[in-house]
Amino acid sequence: MDVDILVLGPVGLRVDGVHESYGAAKRAHFLAALAIDAGQPVGLDILARRLWDNSPPGKPPASLHSYAARVRNRIGADLLVQHAHTYTLAIDPDAVDYHRFSRLAKQARSLVASGDDTRALALVQEAEALRRGTPLTGIGGLWAEQIRRRFQERLFSARMLRYEIELRMGHYDAVADELATAIERAPGDETVTRYYMVAAYGRGQTTAALRTYDALRRQLRAVGTEPGHALARTNALILDQVPPGELLAGKPRHVRRQVPNHLPAHADLVGREEEIRVLCASGPGNVAVQAISGMAGVGKSLLALHTAEKLAQKYPDGQLYVNLRANSGQGALPARSALRTLLRSLDIPAEGLPPELDDLSALWRTVLSTRRAVVVLDDADDPDQLRPLLPGDSPSLVLVTSRRRLTSLPKARHVFLEALPRKSAEALFTARVVAEQIDGDEKLAELVRLAGHLPLALTLLAGRLRSRPTWTVSHLLVKLSDDPGRLAEIRDGSGDEVASAFALSYEQLTPEEQRVFRLLSLHFTPGFGPHATAALTGLPIATTERIIEELYDVSLLGEPMPEHFEPPDLLRLYAHNLTLIHDPEPVRAAAVDRLADFYLHAAVHADRLLFPRTDRIERPLPSGAFALPRWTEARQARAWMVAETSALIAAVRHYRDRGQPDRAAQLADALHQFLDTEGHWTTAEEIHLAAARHWHTAAEPASEARALLALATVRSHLGRYDEAERSGRSALARARSANDPAVEAEALRVLGLTAWDLGRLDECLEFHQAALDMRLRAGDRWHIARSRNNLGISLLHLGDHSRAEECFRAAYAEFVHIGDRRGEGQALNNLGDLHLRRGETESAHDAFSRSLDLVAEDGSRTEYAVGLINVASTLRLPGNTERALEIYRRALGILRMIGGRREESVALVAIGKVLHESGRYAEASAHHTSALTVARAIGATQEEIQALRGLGLSELRSGRPKATKEHLAAALTLAERINAAEEMARCHLALAELHGEAGEIDDATAHSRLAHDYFDTP
Repeated sequence: MDVDILVLGPVGLRVDGVHESYGAAKRAHFLAALAIDAGQPVGLDILARRLWDNSPPGKPPASLHSYAARVRNRIGADLLVQHAHTYTLAIDPDAVDYHRFSRLAKQARSLVASGDDTRALALVQEAEALRRGTPLTGIGGLWAEQIRRRFQERLFSARMLRYEIELRMGHYDAVADELATAIERAPGDETVTRYYMVAAYGRGQTTAALRTYDALRRQLRAVGTEPGHALARTNALILDQVPPGELLAGKPRHVRRQVPNHLPAHADLVGREEEIRVLCASGPGNVAVQAISGMAGVGKSLLALHTAEKLAQKYPDGQLYVNLRANSGQGALPARSALRTLLRSLDIPAEGLPPELDDLSALWRTVLSTRRAVVVLDDADDPDQLRPLLPGDSPSLVLVTSRRRLTSLPKARHVFLEALPRKSAEALFTARVVAEQIDGDEKLAELVRLAGHLPLALTLLAGRLRSRPTWTVSHLLVKLSDDPGRLAEIRDGSGDEVASAFALSYEQLTPEEQRVFRLLSLHFTPGFGPHATAALTGLPIATTERIIEELYDVSLLGEPMPEHFEPPDLLRLYAHNLTLIHDPEPVRAAAVDRLADFYLHAAVHADRLLFPRTDRIERPLPSGAFALPRWTEARQARAWMVAETSALIAAVRHYRDRGQPDRAAQLADALHQFLDTEGHWTTAEEIHLAAARHWHTAAEPASEARALLALATVRSHLGRYDEAERSGRSALARARSANDPAVEAEALRVLGLTAWDLGRLDECLEFHQAALDMRLRAGDRWHIARSRNNLGISLLHLGDHSRAEECFRAAYAEFVHIGDRRGEGQALNNLGDLHLRRGETESAHDAFSRSLDLVAEDGSRTEYAVGLINVASTLRLPGNTERALEIYRRALGILRMIGGRREESVALVAIGKVLHESGRYAEASAHHTSALTVARAIGATQEEIQALRGLGLSELRSGRPKATKEHLAAALTLAERINAAEEMARCHLALAELHGEAGEIDDATAHSRLAHDYFDTP
């Protein structure tokens, strides 16, 4: 319910926009007494004085409570809050017209100080309109009279402000009669008299104005004083017959000469607030050059013109404009012609202009040396064209627009325009069409996307739609849905096309640059680097880099990250249309084949740098001399693969589509570990499944085994453990049939990890022990360390802490010796888990923190998220509750983004535990329930146990012992099934707590003993 309280007249209410009078006087009095202090507590003693002065009834509190009950019935109980000895009207003060009046008047005064008379006048008029008569009509008493006097003072002040604004705006007729009445009410007020004199003089009644002054002067002299300075000055100015608009100024202004304004007419600007802020930041002083660059149709000229208008007051000597015609199709305007145009706009006679360029430039600099003007040099070609036009040491501002990035201009500030953000693009289109033609927000968003968020394209489409009244956005979308023909549809009713603007840029390129521009559209993804482009075009890397730089300089390419380029969407489509016309299909096919081969070469190179110790099956690479990125360290290769992930996957699919499954499988193998560490599991499953099928058809069991292991790994990450196990067992069989010990050992490791995920700890231990035995026979120290680390995890969860610690420390020492930072981080993380289970929180925190530092740089995103969870688990509660929750939720966000379902369950359990320990049991139960859902969906038994145990304890604290017992019994059954000693112990401890609180001491003691027996099991 929307409630307004009205006190500026008879006390009343406006409920949901409907005005209601308010009943009996005392109840209205009570409501008003609270409304004047809306949002603040008002004591009962204060309320009594406001209602009854010093003559209260016999029992004032009872009367007040009675009035309060009636008020609650009218406005709702939640809006009138009672505390000990106070009442509070719990509404926004702005809902009371008395406070709203004060706020509007105050805002109006602030706007006047900022020079915005128009908005200030509207606000003060809105404030005066709130008054409906005498405030608190019909309410007597000292307090009501005090409120009325206070409001009259505020009303007078607001009226004076309105008179001042209206007079300054020249509204003399609007206020003259009102001011005449005000003089009668306040005959000695000099401000009222002054304002009336200005109004009378402004409407041509000079005699009335002078007589009014004379009358007040005689009145003041009668009491021994004289009119103040402001009033006397107004009288003198009227006698001097100055323009009425100067009477309220600080000093008379003089008529200024006409300043040139040669800015062409233009559309309204939509968006670009940040760019406007930057462009307007330069104040007058030494010459300022602002260079606005960007692709065709991005709105450079409109931004420059709008900025020039906005800065007109800062640069009062004129706004000059010349079109330099770089992209007009008529040839660029010579600097000599541009200078003659500019000088003539400053009223320099044509016959006085020198013929030579240098002399013209010198005269231009001389003329501007003392002027503060805005000069717009629109559509510039290059710095050579501009240099003679720059005004040297002058306080003027030069705004240059160009499709070329004019980075060589001296002392210039550069603003590079991109396409509009979505909201601004939608606003631009909406402003230029009939509202009824927009048949849905989603359709509008799609049209804006298809227009590339480009202002020119949106303007053309808006014009086309506006010229066809029966069309809607949906109809236009149908025409834009065909990519090859989309550009031709982006035109207005007169036939102007966005492609024509692009053509002017394309035609200025050299033939070689044009060829490269066309072929760029064949890249697998919108973004690309110079090395991929060199392969695509078949050009040397140095030549490619030079051409890419030129395309970037003329705004045909963007660079969203260093050395990674991307054409805007519509330019990419334009280039693709051109390549279909000018480049034969065999040429295009050969270019894309070279691109795919480059990605295969580069991926193999990066994989070896990132994962140097991985077992590989060596295969010859496609022929071709490709310039590969020069990576000096692994993180550079990782950064490249991150930037090129989509292109690398597209290259795999290209090979399959071209009937080259062997190369597709080879590239999938090179991407396996990278995709795994980065969490691209769904995509990885697709390419590894195809690779496994290919190697099976090709009868290459060792390669098939490797693909199946990659498949098993990603399926485990996706929480599909049964499928992962089947893939792992198939891989083990293929490895044994191929008699490949290295792949067999790797299959045993993967099966051990899958058994751990499934909660089959004894089986997990057997697999890891078998893998370690094979690695020991082979003697590879890195594989031995990794196997020991995995074996330690099995032992840890089986409760054998001593042997687990031996494994972790041996693995850690070997990783340090080898220099494998990721392995160090993994071993430290496991040691931290061991310390935590032993209750050694400080040691656990140290190990987890060191591990997190290592995996942040060299590990996978899953390892980093798990590291965050582990660090948070060592924070002391309740002092660090919010910090722990923040870290856990950060990890949860990462895991949900990459699809790490098992680890998501771990994070949810951890959050539930913190909430439980802080007494937020309902929230804890919700998180444990979510964790249980995830764990059951993927078959993660250990996480299911932990979620059930956490849920049981939260239910216990929530007073639901029956549910607690069910959850804990289910958790214990699962723990016994997988032989997880520590989980069994924790379940028994929880059951001991349940029975203890129920007074069942014998059962509590039995469970407690069983828990200690399991904790003591080696």
